[in-house]
Amino acid sequence: MPKKKITTALLVAMLAVAGAEALATGTAALPPYIGVIKNNTSSDFSLPSQNSLGTLIVPAKGWIEFVVWDPGFEVIPYYNGKPFGCQKVTVTPKGIPYMCKNYDFLVEISGPGPSPAEKPTYNRKYKKRVRKQRLG
Repeated sequence: MPKKKITTALLVAMLAVAGAEALATGTAALPPYIGVIKNNTSSDFSLPSQNSLGTLIVPAKGWIEFVVWDPGFEVIPYYNGKPFGCQKVTVTPKGIPYMCKNYDFLVEISGPGPSPAEKPTYNRKYKKRVRKQRLG
């Protein structure tokens, strides 16, 4: 009889622990604000990520999805390590339709864009033709 009580108590304890773990490891909450950063220039830009130490690249004439946790933030695109302007953004939840989805914000990087660096021109050096001398 005491073995049944111990076995039952152990089963109840295991179910309680397994149930607590199942509740604790449920699906994580989604980030609150997802938006689009669109690049309308012909140059690639980099953006510092707000939730990690990574850097995001926005391709020329392309766009990326960007996740933020603050309702107001700044977007500073960088070109070759130098800032290319600053935009202050406020979030409007699900207020902007883009590409068949509703996003919380849309940031457009536009303008003339940075001019590409001029490539230096090199003068070609031609070898002089060496003529063989006849012996004799």
